[in-house]
Amino acid sequence: MNVIKIIITIFILLCSMVPVYCDDSLIWDYTNDNFIERMKNNSDKDNAKIQEELDNAIKQGLDIDLIPVNLRDCIEIALENSSRLKIMRHQQKEAKWMYVNAISELLPDFYYRYQLQDLRGEFLVGDILPRIINANPVYSGFNISYPIIGNGSPLFTIASQKKLYRAAGHDYNYSKDELLLNTALRYYALLEAKLGLEVLLANLRDRYEQQKLMKARYEIGVGTKYDVLRADAELAIAKKELVTQLNALRLRQADLADVMGIDITIPLYPVETNARVHKLMDSKYNIDGLYDIALKLREDIKSKELNIRSLTLLKNRNYTMFAPYVTLSYEMGRAGTLQGGSLSANYTLSLNAVWPLGEKLGVKTITQKNADLEKVRAAVLELKVLKSNVKKAILSSFYNSKSALEKIDAAKKEVEAADEGLKFSLVGFEVGTNTFIDVLDSQSTKVQARRGYITSVIEYNRAQIQLLFDTGAITTKSLLCGYDEKSYLRKK
Repeated sequence: MNVIKIIITIFILLCSMVPVYCDDSLIWDYTNDNFIERMKNNSDKDNAKIQEELDNAIKQGLDIDLIPVNLRDCIEIALENSSRLKIMRHQQKEAKWMYVNAISELLPDFYYRYQLQDLRGEFLVGDILPRIINANPVYSGFNISYPIIGNGSPLFTIASQKKLYRAAGHDYNYSKDELLLNTALRYYALLEAKLGLEVLLANLRDRYEQQKLMKARYEIGVGTKYDVLRADAELAIAKKELVTQLNALRLRQADLADVMGIDITIPLYPVETNARVHKLMDSKYNIDGLYDIALKLREDIKSKELNIRSLTLLKNRNYTMFAPYVTLSYEMGRAGTLQGGSLSANYTLSLNAVWPLGEKLGVKTITQKNADLEKVRAAVLELKVLKSNVKKAILSSFYNSKSALEKIDAAKKEVEAADEGLKFSLVGFEVGTNTFIDVLDSQSTKVQARRGYITSVIEYNRAQIQLLFDTGAITTKSLLCGYDEKSYLRKK
């Protein structure tokens, strides 16, 4: 029995090497689309024809013109058009002016006062002596009131607003990091949909060839009606999968355009024709090392720490309500009556001190201090939760990246094996050792293997991008490390 299997295997190998002379209409025209060569070389070189065929198929399927972009183009457009970044910039400016406003509390008040009165009747002079007065007193003068530092409260307010101003800057940077993350993730999601279309187009072409073959074999009496029906069904399934993928491509185009801040109907189209691995994070770091980096670089952590300091300052500001409030004022004016005809000059310099010993017998001040203390404690716990979430995110993206890289190697072997398996299945079918079902199964395995490889590469790239974000190391430069796809937009 083993000898028979060996003989059949040798026969199949010989048939795959020696040309078979028969009617061309009965042989499946299996074409090499260079998928494996491109996968091994990790390159887009010499793929102009494949790209053109894919572009034309997508244009026909979606009835749209395509706008080719690379990742650099998308990032630049997103940074320029993002409404979220513009909002955060205005909020940063608001925090800046609130800081300047707090500083202005240290400046003196200056004002001019003019007063004209009409006095008719009996009045108490010095609140003691009654006197009948019929006159029009006039006062005109300038006043300068300088709080020095008041009771010290303005200093705490200034320091608190400064922390909030710096926190607003970190909030802006964090929003920028999020924009870079979302742009890159959506770009690679769109690229995955595009490359998946290439596989499905090749599958549709192969299914069509299978259908032709089965019909030809049935017509000459060497095939079965069942094989024809199976071929028809597989062709219909291939078309359905292609339509579904075209729809997914269109939706991902809209997702990318939306995050870039442009019209979602613009049909963006990645320039890559191959799934390429982009290593963005140094593999020498473990999870603890990456977490240490995140504590230094994460903008949201820096912002939260500054907010805690601001709240602490506001809590401590309550103690100033027990300190004396000191002001220095100077007034220069002229006073008299309209009946007197002239106004006499007067000057007043005064130092005023008010010692309130807290508001509402100190109860209001102490309760406000306690309320502010609870805010600080809550914010400290929020920071602790944030750091914990950051570490969990790093752990997740670290292992996702590691496992995706391992899956890429396995996916490569699967693609090569599936491609060879399909070839042997075809040879076996021609010599009668395999059924048409075996061919269909081999074809499905090839399609799944290729789509699995593309997904593995995209998953790795997305995990690397996520890891950059989670550690706070994401920048335009770090995202584009080793990225050399040409730009069609900058050409124009």
